[in-house]
Amino acid sequence: MFYIRSIVMGALFCFSLASHAQNTDVSFNEKAQKSLVEHYNRYKDKEYFSGGALSIYIPGEDIKNYYVGRTAHDDQTGRDITANTLFQIGSITKSFTAAIILQLEKEKKLSIDDTLEKWLPQYSKWPQISIKSLLNMTSCLPNYSDTPLWNVDEFHQPLRRWKSEELVSYVYPKGELSPPLRQGYFYTNTGYILASMIVEKITEHSFTQELNERTINKAGLENTFYPVPATEIAIQSRLAHGYNYNQYDSPNFVGQNLQNNNLSWAAAAGGAVSNTEDIIKWVKALFTEHVILDEAQQTKLKQIVSEQTGKPVKETTSTDPRAFGLGVAQGFDKHMGRYWYYEGETLGYRAIYLYTPCNGVIISAVFNSAVDAKNDHIGELMKQVFNLVQENYPKLKCKPV
Repeated sequence: MFYIRSIVMGALFCFSLASHAQNTDVSFNEKAQKSLVEHYNRYKDKEYFSGGALSIYIPGEDIKNYYVGRTAHDDQTGRDITANTLFQIGSITKSFTAAIILQLEKEKKLSIDDTLEKWLPQYSKWPQISIKSLLNMTSCLPNYSDTPLWNVDEFHQPLRRWKSEELVSYVYPKGELSPPLRQGYFYTNTGYILASMIVEKITEHSFTQELNERTINKAGLENTFYPVPATEIAIQSRLAHGYNYNQYDSPNFVGQNLQNNNLSWAAAAGGAVSNTEDIIKWVKALFTEHVILDEAQQTKLKQIVSEQTGKPVKETTSTDPRAFGLGVAQGFDKHMGRYWYYEGETLGYRAIYLYTPCNGVIISAVFNSAVDAKNDHIGELMKQVFNLVQENYPKLKCKPV
């Protein structure tokens, strides 16, 4: 299903930043395109994708965009990947949802310390679960998209328009039973579905309307869409085919093109579609500008808990290198310090971003396949591109910590 690939990113930056001789005969753009093409040639068969895209933001410069491959394996239906091509971005959507919650808190319409008992009393077996815990993965609610029954239902009904209540029902205890929840940190999509239900209850608008008005429109994202409850034909036609190649988490879907799956199954936890340039624009707006969140809200967004313990931590360290905020994640590497990242995955797509505050660089990549964590090599591309930036922009080298 869709989740954050902390294992990949946790080991991403174990590399030397020793200076390399620059080849002045080859431009940075040519080198970046070469990195993407080499990654494509190395892994397109192993990971079963037909194309991908890469974008790089260097402070003070326009976003640089690179493309490789085709929108489909089938030569008759496939087209070249371009700026017009869209990809599902999976759990990167969670940062949109978290931003909406923080905006509502600023408007004094809720507090992130409010509980389900206040806003969704129908879930009486989870009364003390706070909104904050829904967003930072300490609610430890079971994950609906991991349940065998939901996977079977989704397999047989790929075009189904799921309601939020239906998704939650897969994990809400039946009858008189009320098993204890886990303690600590547990990655679950259920919390974000519940958060979207709270948004709808408070605003009396659909979550789709709120997401469009509060995030996509405010950030000026022209190639980002939230196609829930259904995808418009104009948007659907721009989506690359999306191939499942994950025999561990979704064996029934392996080899299938899931471009037409209704994204209401992912909704506020992973239902957005976009391209790499817009992902960078979103990350920039979320972390470095104040059009989406003010400084106080950004501070709350970046309040993190250890993925090892679920306890609040001030920052990641060499011994506790991965932590989760409100829809965002922080990693640590001794060569660059702390960085923000996220890899989202749906049944047929992967999308990733990396933001390094030490130099302001943002990198994003997408590919049109879904694979298991052990066979996901997108982190290698991020590592290579980050190295490339450091080599070609000496002033942007991050100091070892």
